[in-house]
Amino acid sequence: MTETNVNKASEMSRLEATIWFWSVAGFFAMLWVFIPGILHSGYRGDVIEVLVIAPEWVWATKKHPMLPAWMLEILNILTDRSFAVPYLATQACTVLTLWSVWKLGRTVLDERLALIGAFSVFPYLFFACKPIWFNQNNVLIAFWALSVSLIFLAWQTNQKRYWISAGIALGLAFHAKYPAIFLVLSILVSMLVRKDLRQYFWTPGPCMTTLIAFAIFLPHVIWLFHHDFATFSYMTIRPSLPWWFAPFHFAGGQMLYVLLILAVLFPVFGRMWKVRHHEPGPARECEKFLFYCFMIPLVCHMFYAGIKSSLVHFEYGAPFWSFGGVWLLLRFQPARKPSQHFRQTVALTIVMMISIAAGFVTLFYTGKQHPMHYFPSQALGKECHRLWHSRFPDFDCPYIAGNDHILFGHAAHFMPVRPSVLLPLGTWANDDDLNNKGGMIVWEREGGDREMPEPLRFRFPKAEVLPETPELPYQTRKHIPPLKIGIAVVPPPET
Repeated sequence: MTETNVNKASEMSRLEATIWFWSVAGFFAMLWVFIPGILHSGYRGDVIEVLVIAPEWVWATKKHPMLPAWMLEILNILTDRSFAVPYLATQACTVLTLWSVWKLGRTVLDERLALIGAFSVFPYLFFACKPIWFNQNNVLIAFWALSVSLIFLAWQTNQKRYWISAGIALGLAFHAKYPAIFLVLSILVSMLVRKDLRQYFWTPGPCMTTLIAFAIFLPHVIWLFHHDFATFSYMTIRPSLPWWFAPFHFAGGQMLYVLLILAVLFPVFGRMWKVRHHEPGPARECEKFLFYCFMIPLVCHMFYAGIKSSLVHFEYGAPFWSFGGVWLLLRFQPARKPSQHFRQTVALTIVMMISIAAGFVTLFYTGKQHPMHYFPSQALGKECHRLWHSRFPDFDCPYIAGNDHILFGHAAHFMPVRPSVLLPLGTWANDDDLNNKGGMIVWEREGGDREMPEPLRFRFPKAEVLPETPELPYQTRKHIPPLKIGIAVVPPPET
């Protein structure tokens, strides 16, 4: 057999690559839906916040745009409010991110290297997205990666379907979180500095992408004008750091993501890092574009942290690194042939992810996870529903409030008929609505005190404290004092 025939025989077909991708990605997606969906009984703060906003179908809160809430409500409708809905949404975002990386990678790399570039994202996404947390960051990462992939394919093919799809992806990325603007800036800089891309500036494709993205985001812009740009005020609420230290604090946190990607790529490169010298073509263009897509947002975040002297959490850098593995594979020459290190890389990825999952389960059964994972959420929802309907059997509870959104948020979500919640950052209801139309107030009691806390009494002067004081045990073998709750109601005006 000639050398050419040997090389052809060792190449992976597109069908084989597709089977590998969906087998590995699908397995871990199901694993991370199943594990927390079975083990946990409560949600973390970010998750319950999005869940209780979901049925309101609002464009935004005073904190963020609300695409994640819409996604959760659609899944709630499809699954009849399954407990695993937030974990299913998280894995949908994870798979979309992986698919976007793989889709772009296979246009400029060998099929095996494209798969390795996608799989290198696995451990990074675990720490960036956290499979038990679903919030704006998960959705931004997914649509950021999709936008990068579609924009590059649009440049390479100039096909209308990619320009249109890129506009949709960018518009949805803005509905997840505002830092999507840094991706737009990266795309614009790429088109300005690259002669071969400047030809697209005033062509129908980019204009179509821009108009579609703007049309999708326009309702949120209108909402901003009607609510005095409330989300921009929230953005200024950050802990302070010395101006000279804040940028480096953010940049240093990004090393976690880089090290996780390098760990997966170790079988590919080993200790030998040899720079590739690409001929002009798609691979070289892709390498430079991906460089802009993580370097420009990184510099912008560091600059913002410095001029504001504020703490910018390192998680905000997570979207930048989606294509970190692909960029490294384009920039540096693998030490060995893809056929030699592919199985080792996949095996290493699987071992890392299985080890993380095993540690997760072990921590749960030893009672060392966050107390909210053992929260008696369903019992709380049933008890609140029972107490309300024992007094007002002909009326559903319209509103619920309290001094801790995690507590009354769980109650609201797990009541058979979900009431609207009064969140400090909400825009759909306020204290007057509850006082005038009725509702429930829930708080955690301290010791044997049954009285409503004074701030809640001030907010809801018509509230009647119920004599019942439920005590609900946490769902764990570890000793955690039972949840003691106080409940008050404001009767509906019809009664």
